[in-house]
Amino acid sequence: MSGTPPRPRLAVIGISGYGKIHLELARACRDRGEADLVAAVVINPDEEAANVAELRAHGCAIYATHEEMLRRHAGQIDVCLIPTGIHWHVRMTLAALRAGANVLVEKPLAGSLDGIAAVQAAERETGRFVAVGFQDCYDPGTRWLEDELRRGAIGPVTAVRFLGVWPRPRAYFRRNNWAGRLQVDGVPVNDSPLNNAFGHFVMLSLLFAGMQPDEVALSAGEVELFRAHAIESFDTGVVRLRTARGVRLWFGASHVSRRSIEPEIVIEGTAGQAGWSYEREAWRTDAVGRREGRPVLDQHTTRRLMLEAVLRRLRDPAAPICSSDLAARHTALIAGIHRAAPVVPFPPELVEWSGGPDDATAVASVPGLDAALRRAFAEQRALRDCGFSLAQPAVGA
Repeated sequence: MSGTPPRPRLAVIGISGYGKIHLELARACRDRGEADLVAAVVINPDEEAANVAELRAHGCAIYATHEEMLRRHAGQIDVCLIPTGIHWHVRMTLAALRAGANVLVEKPLAGSLDGIAAVQAAERETGRFVAVGFQDCYDPGTRWLEDELRRGAIGPVTAVRFLGVWPRPRAYFRRNNWAGRLQVDGVPVNDSPLNNAFGHFVMLSLLFAGMQPDEVALSAGEVELFRAHAIESFDTGVVRLRTARGVRLWFGASHVSRRSIEPEIVIEGTAGQAGWSYEREAWRTDAVGRREGRPVLDQHTTRRLMLEAVLRRLRDPAAPICSSDLAARHTALIAGIHRAAPVVPFPPELVEWSGGPDDATAVASVPGLDAALRRAFAEQRALRDCGFSLAQPAVGA
């Protein structure tokens, strides 16, 4: 009789900031006996003294750099978790693959298609896989809706639109060296609401539309990019395009507001409609109005399901993950957006701040922007066609 197969060996690069989430995921797997957490990179051990002590007590080796960890544990890590800044994703993923590890890396996988190509070449060379942290792809309600669309439950998809608004203070863009940046140390980042905070939902929209990376073709007239914060990239954007198969796509997102508009995706078909609402529901109706839905789970649960899926992939090469091929669709769109149009600052006289110029908690808003975004979402139009102008506050503020 064969013995019990060895538990997968996990490692994590970074345990602070967003890294805390990946650390807790790995810890939970360890505590359930599903995996061993064998190594971690901690660049701030004094600040993380309690976590370092707990990890060492469970036999986890602590390193100051990812290079040292991967050198010392080459061939001894099954999955390396990489919850680091965007400009590190490709470099660390390549290093982990070449050290014999499979990878779960945070989204986006890369800031450029060249980065995607390098990762995919390394996957082929090493025989290892890369899963990308678009956790909503692992949600059962999401998977149900994708299956419904693929089987033609609403007929061929003709349009997909997404809108989300989450206020973010000045401190959000000061929290690290890549927030709001287009590149860091020559490495593309293209941080923005569509690439970062709302990147999950852009990725879902592309999946629902069945869009491929080579279908991205944007013109300046279809892309509106603005910024209120002192950043390089945009904090407000509306993007319209049409795929090679004629599916119309609309994306709208902003961090410039006092009020949230929770992420929502609406999908139109020739014989019905479908939708996906953040942490609420995935649903579809047919041509006669019959409705069916499934719950969309909270982010903590979908992250757990994501790591469980990655561990299944170790045993079963056919187990589904959000692969580098899927993530390439998102990166292609973001790269196309930045090629298509410049980022235009909102005129300072239009921007209203909730605090003074030195207040890190101050949130920016622009009169009329929320109303224009809602109308543009409903009608799949540009902001400029929905009463919004940089010359004066929009009607309906």
